[in-house]
Amino acid sequence: MRSIKLDYASSRSPSLAGLAIFALALIVVIVGWQRYNTINQHMQLTDQTIQQLKKESGLKEPAQQVKAKSSTELLAKMDNAKKVADFLLIPWGEVFASLESAALEDSSLLSIEPDSKKRQLKITAEAKNKDVMFSYMQRLEATPELSGVYLLKHEILEDVDQHPIRFVLAAKWVDKR
Repeated sequence: MRSIKLDYASSRSPSLAGLAIFALALIVVIVGWQRYNTINQHMQLTDQTIQQLKKESGLKEPAQQVKAKSSTELLAKMDNAKKVADFLLIPWGEVFASLESAALEDSSLLSIEPDSKKRQLKITAEAKNKDVMFSYMQRLEATPELSGVYLLKHEILEDVDQHPIRFVLAAKWVDKR
């Protein structure tokens, strides 16, 4: 096997082409820096002229605080309008039809809370017993408008006659568009 000679401190002088490229790059950097300084000075002079003209004409700068407040108010109004639009896009006719078709005699619907971002309903209801509760869940799942029906929580109301079960379900509505 042949030995390899490693020369970390070369005694060679740089090539003429390498020196020419280095000199050219140095000239480009110097010219670019001078151009940058000229443009920057021109911009500062223009800004001073604009400020002087504003003072002479009596124009005042708009208050930054007022801009921020109006922007915050505008964003809040836009967010509120988006929530209303999302609420109106819920297929309410189909949702109500599915809730009505799944209704049982021994159960009662107490509230509906839609979440348009998740496309989900939170349904609070009461049932006579656990069998009616599970039957109601199965009927909701069987409707073509709702899917993914599951029980979030339930409780037996001990202080009410006949001890009904109050429960909360989650269900996703199916968009048929």
